[in-house]
Amino acid sequence: MEPNVSVSEYAKRNLILAAIRLLADYGVDSVSLRMINREAGSKNNSALHYHFGNKLGLVAAVDEFIQQHFDAVREPALADLEARATGGDVTLREIMEVFTQAYVGIVEGYDWGYAAVRTLARMEFDGDEVVHELLSKSAGVSVQRFAKLKRPLLSHLSPRQFKMRHNFVVNATIRGFADYRNLNQSYFGDLSVKNLRELARFYTDMGVAVLTAPA
Repeated sequence: MEPNVSVSEYAKRNLILAAIRLLADYGVDSVSLRMINREAGSKNNSALHYHFGNKLGLVAAVDEFIQQHFDAVREPALADLEARATGGDVTLREIMEVFTQAYVGIVEGYDWGYAAVRTLARMEFDGDEVVHELLSKSAGVSVQRFAKLKRPLLSHLSPRQFKMRHNFVVNATIRGFADYRNLNQSYFGDLSVKNLRELARFYTDMGVAVLTAPA
């Protein structure tokens, strides 16, 4: 147990991490509270209800936990971009680099990082309306901040074109980092990357190309 962490907080974190591991593998609909309790090694079957109320409460806590860590990794660089953007001193590539590097930071920085990215992907692509509402209130905040930075640099796009392309780039990056360990079995053979920075460069290049393509 970490110092200065109460038994209750430790148990809560353990349940969240267990949920992340299972949600990454099976998705929101296929994971039960009983499965999470077993994965966490909890002997108290009422612990989940005590800490989270119900399954939706647990999913919301998982989302908040992941987003807080993304914010901690991303915020210094993102805030710097926003400060510099007031003087017009920001490029699209710099914006994309900050966006993709956050995924590198999460996957490399935490032993649960890769499972967390996969959990986000599951929530994004398999989640119902309620789950997407959770994402809109959490991840959606940073997505809008990145959109605000990009928009002045892409005046050739109509509002709808910009939103469609920005949405595509965000979703492609999430899916790419969530699935990168399967690149060795692509339709074109082994496309494994040497490291996550190579993957980040690819999605940075891809994002710039998609966003700047002719309208």
